[in-house]
Amino acid sequence: MRVAGVEVKITKRPTTRLVVVDDATGSPVIELHEEFAGDDVDIATQLHDTSNAVGSRLQGLAVDRVVVRRADHGPSSNKEGPRLRLLTEGAILTAARAVMVDTQLGTGRDLGSWHGTDKAGVDAAGAALAASSGVPKAFAGATAAALGGLAKP
Repeated sequence: MRVAGVEVKITKRPTTRLVVVDDATGSPVIELHEEFAGDDVDIATQLHDTSNAVGSRLQGLAVDRVVVRRADHGPSSNKEGPRLRLLTEGAILTAARAVMVDTQLGTGRDLGSWHGTDKAGVDAAGAALAASSGVPKAFAGATAAALGGLAKP
């Protein structure tokens, strides 16, 4: 099965990381990792552009499932960063669903449950696979999303 894992991080603008993991050989292998950085434009344009870029890329990947990692439950915040992350995750989720019916949304806790561990366990597995594949550690969260997606029934 080939699964695309997607994670959004916010610095000044949203950065979306996409990892494709394939377990056809019996062991998960990272086939691809890509980053989509948001441009310095208004939020509506950022969301539109990110949605189009990720959706277009997913169309060409022929994956069996897409997993978008959702922000974990944290304390309430009035800051713009968490809001922008949630908006970006929603835009990506919609774009992914338009391409792949089997599109899942999960927190780190959900991913861990699907993986048969917990959030820390799936995050450690994602970091280990990324490191052993020579993929930058910034992609560990997206890798963990893909690993959770591989194990989800």
